[in-house]
Amino acid sequence: MTPYAPEEVRQRLTFFPEWEYRQGSLTREYVFEDFVEAWGFLSQVALLAERHNHHPEMWNVYNRVRLSWSTHEAGGITERDFTLVEEVDRVYAAVARARTK
Repeated sequence: MTPYAPEEVRQRLTFFPEWEYRQGSLTREYVFEDFVEAWGFLSQVALLAERHNHHPEMWNVYNRVRLSWSTHEAGGITERDFTLVEEVDRVYAAVARARTK
């Protein structure tokens, strides 16, 4: 796994505008209706991360969740991180759709 150069990371992030390149990680904060919805999302992210054997830094306070991805063994951001960013955004979209039903 070869890490992307910072310029490459920023270029790739144009496809993921909600995400930031912060302190060597891809980071995004999500807001939910309440704690239960946030925790349900975190549970789905945990299962996804386990399937990929690639685990994010996770932070939760009430209805807010922040995730940060990086590939520690590669020393930076790799394609693996962008794969998980895309998959986590799909999980979030499904949670948001379920909320509106």
